[in-house]
Amino acid sequence: MLYALFLDRAGISRKKGYIETDGTIRLYFTVEDAKAKLRRSRQVATRAFHELESCGLIVRRKQGLGRPAVITLNLPADKRRDANDR
Repeated sequence: MLYALFLDRAGISRKKGYIETDGTIRLYFTVEDAKAKLRRSRQVATRAFHELESCGLIVRRKQGLGRPAVITLNLPADKRRDANDR
């Protein structure tokens, strides 16, 4: 469910121009945002972030104290295309 929220947010981020130099989409979505949207505890939201990271669907990069992590969204179609290019 969290990945679906990221995909929805990716459309907004694309329109606003939050695109990295390599073409990936940059998102700002905190654990607190996920907690509120999913209506689950902080622990469940954190676990969902870790699962998405371990599957390679997102990459989180911390910015520092008090600032939200930058999330780079990896689309599954990109993974298939990369595998075909090799």
